[in-house]
Amino acid sequence: MTKSIREEKLPVSSLSFLPLEGIRTFTEALSVGVLLVDAEGVLYHVNQAAQLLHQGSSIPRAGFPLADFSPHDWVEVKKVLATGIPQVCSLLRLPMATVLVSRMPVRHNGGTAGVITMMQDINNFNAVVHEFPEYQNIVREFETVVDQFEDVFLSLNRRGEVRHVNSAYEKLILLGRQGLVGRHIEDIQRSPRNLVSLFKQASESRKRVTMPVALPTGQVFQGCATPSFDDSGNLFRVMLQLKHPAPSPAEPETKTSVSAAPKPSLPSAELQRLCNASGFTIHSSVMNQVVQQALKVSKTSSCVLITGESGVGKTMLASLIHNNSSRSSRPFVVINCGAIPEQLLESELFGYEKGAFTGASAHGKMGLIETADKGTLFLDEIGELQYSLQSKLLEVFEKKSFIRVGGTRRTSVDIRILAATNKNLAEEVEKGNFRRDLFYRLNVIPLAIPPLRERPEDVRAMIDQLIEQYNTQNSASKKMSPELLHWLLRYPFRGNMRELINIMEWLLVMSEGDTLGLHDLPARLQQEYQLTEQARVEHVSLPDITQPAGSSARLPALPEIEEGRLSLKDALAAFEKSYLERAMERYGSIQAVSEALDVHFSTLWRKLVKYHLVQKHAAQEKKYVP
Repeated sequence: MTKSIREEKLPVSSLSFLPLEGIRTFTEALSVGVLLVDAEGVLYHVNQAAQLLHQGSSIPRAGFPLADFSPHDWVEVKKVLATGIPQVCSLLRLPMATVLVSRMPVRHNGGTAGVITMMQDINNFNAVVHEFPEYQNIVREFETVVDQFEDVFLSLNRRGEVRHVNSAYEKLILLGRQGLVGRHIEDIQRSPRNLVSLFKQASESRKRVTMPVALPTGQVFQGCATPSFDDSGNLFRVMLQLKHPAPSPAEPETKTSVSAAPKPSLPSAELQRLCNASGFTIHSSVMNQVVQQALKVSKTSSCVLITGESGVGKTMLASLIHNNSSRSSRPFVVINCGAIPEQLLESELFGYEKGAFTGASAHGKMGLIETADKGTLFLDEIGELQYSLQSKLLEVFEKKSFIRVGGTRRTSVDIRILAATNKNLAEEVEKGNFRRDLFYRLNVIPLAIPPLRERPEDVRAMIDQLIEQYNTQNSASKKMSPELLHWLLRYPFRGNMRELINIMEWLLVMSEGDTLGLHDLPARLQQEYQLTEQARVEHVSLPDITQPAGSSARLPALPEIEEGRLSLKDALAAFEKSYLERAMERYGSIQAVSEALDVHFSTLWRKLVKYHLVQKHAAQEKKYVP
């Protein structure tokens, strides 16, 4: 059926003059991915290597529009079709690989009949380049030099992908070099979050940027990001450095000169009291650092941009800043830019004069911005603010005044502006969804709140606090069983604080006895727990090949090896296949196996393809899809 559809579509293609069988025979022998797209944007041919590179997303198929599978790729292909100008060696990020792409026009009868796209995994490309001896020697010299330093060094390309790290960074996050190079800095979960902020600020400002970087261990490093530019002035590299905290010198004048970034510790009782007054609890050193920064900036009038996933407590942190500022006795006005309908947002923000529009109040109306006069205006979900209103908000920043809807005179306001978003505003700027000038006015003091799953100390503290509150309010004596507490501390809390509060309310209200157990969890979480336990019981633990000889850990039994019927090479391959097969069963995803076994994603992917484990894993997933 598929073949007949393809045969019906292809003859009308602008590339039908090409011999399809010859192209298929030639391209299937290549290790690089090849896509042939005709002038209408329809895929004429896709080889197997290209389909493998697209794993994790919609797999492109011949006879269907490229835009259905890879909209970004189609945008670039259209440029080549329109101009006839080839694109050489550009990067394209796919769900499971970053590929180096070249797009060449296919000429026919004096015009552009289509585009041939060739793509190669960037890590494979790097492996080929490293084979050149002279280049290899330069790389070794560079690695030898930077590995001598105790400071952490990372080199990122302009997209934020890791090009090189030194041994100090490997030790810091306990992940080998092969598991780092080629990955985006945002995708490395164990890496300090402030490194992302350092990279973005240096990239956007095109200047050297320094800021304190807190580690989950409680240490604070002095971070520095230095951008590099090519001869044309284009950014091509950003060097990140983390300097170890220097020991306190004896001289008093030097003591004060380096104390800009206080060493974070567990939150003090006073700090916890301040946080409780704003509605949240902290016990982790990483949140202690964020709150310390918030308290420091609360004494100023600077604009603060708070970033973090939905539910991490951005509004609470904004409240903390306001409550500890000189404006604390004045209004704290919260505006959720994503909750007010677009057609009402302008009049709600800026107010309107009488008769401004049909249905308007006869006396006009004061806007929310005006009600925050002398106080603090908190713009939550600022990334949702419609583009047409962004220029008017920028005017409030610059002129400290605005014009009501339907009005002609300016209204002056004295407000401090705080903003929050769970979006990457820098990316929104590049997409054209957010004004660059407004972004720079907002992003004066960036504060990033880490997700709850990265601070289990706060999870435990919130659980204890919620149980205590419930017991006090309801004269109860509820307590948490060790098994339930252990499971909750490992739960990812994708909804962060909101999800934790939701789960705890269910447990406290719906439980029958005084001891909260796993059986009291909501149905969806009980199912998740049972699947986890079933997987743990059913799947044999992976053998620990690092165990010394004679220990209890044993390699999987391979009769062929015991009978001597396999060469050493084949025996190692058989063991590797068995090991990876068990790893896929145990961890469930290629990304999880990559991190657990400390092997680079692309290396793991090639081995899984080699042993036909990708197809097997995909078939198993499909089998269990309801």
